Amino acid sequence: MSSLALALVMSLGTTPGGPAERTLVVGTHPLPPFVVRTADGRWTGESIELWREIAEEEGLRFELQERDLDGLFSGLEDGTLDVAAAAITVTEDREARVDFTHPIFTTGLAIALTRARAESWLDTVVMVFNPVFLGLLATFAVLQLLVGALMWLLERRQNPHFQGSPVAGVGAGMWWAVVTMSTVGYGDKVPRSSAGRLLAMVWMLASLILLTTVTASITTSLTLGRLEAKVSGPEDLGKLRVGTVAASTSETFLRDARLNYRSFVDADAGLTAIVRGEIEALVYDEPALAALITGAYADHVVLLPHTFQRQDYAFALPTGSPLREPINRILARRVAELQVR
Repeated sequence: MSSLALALVMSLGTTPGGPAERTLVVGTHPLPPFVVRTADGRWTGESIELWREIAEEEGLRFELQERDLDGLFSGLEDGTLDVAAAAITVTEDREARVDFTHPIFTTGLAIALTRARAESWLDTVVMVFNPVFLGLLATFAVLQLLVGALMWLLERRQNPHFQGSPVAGVGAGMWWAVVTMSTVGYGDKVPRSSAGRLLAMVWMLASLILLTTVTASITTSLTLGRLEAKVSGPEDLGKLRVGTVAASTSETFLRDARLNYRSFVDADAGLTAIVRGEIEALVYDEPALAALITGAYADHVVLLPHTFQRQDYAFALPTGSPLREPINRILARRVAELQVR
């Protein structure tokens, strides 16, 4: 008799032909790629196939029964389920309610975002004429005007290049300031007085610093919109409309981080909300998001490449279940076999 069947017999105090050999009720919950229900109603997926291999090895009969996530735990607690085989994350709170086997898969949480559309010429125009950029242009123009006016005041009595009406003289001074700062140096207007030449020397040195600073500021202003929209990890979630799956470990993470979020019945509903513009990001288990996005959502949603908040999946069992130790021995042997390979 197999170790699992023997454990059931001993726990129920019966002989091998009795109720200990009953059909086990295994609860599950759809979550690709771990649990998938095909069009013809057949259950498959990584967790289901692993459980089938364990049951076949130990000669156990079972039937699969679909439950929601809360239903899996309540079923294990009230005795209507013997095993829960799905993508179930081990947590401290859940361990207080049920027992877990050794982990069968290790992953983490991930962030799915609305895929950025291609930029058009209108996006560029909007970035150029944003308040930051226009403010820089205004500051630049005022600075050139002040230096040009000062040069006119110093040179207007003895330099024909800066003589004439105040408007013409200041205009000539401003032209000189722009040409000098840009290092073009046409040489059509040059100071002659000692004070004018001193101003020119100061302006040339200052221009080296100012031109670099202004160029960097303009570049920053042009890309400000992109930088503000960029999300690289969970630390950026606070500036987005975020969603997650109800009663999941990702919901616990968002709640503990004190972030505002919207809950959905499953990841599919959350991704649909991204496509509709109802939210901007969905936080959930990386394998589930990757499987869904690869399919129907590939054109609308992108998955960030890095995971966070480690998630260990395991089979869940009623507290004190005799199945736990035999299953753990099988899982430990499989891990050892993989390491040898």
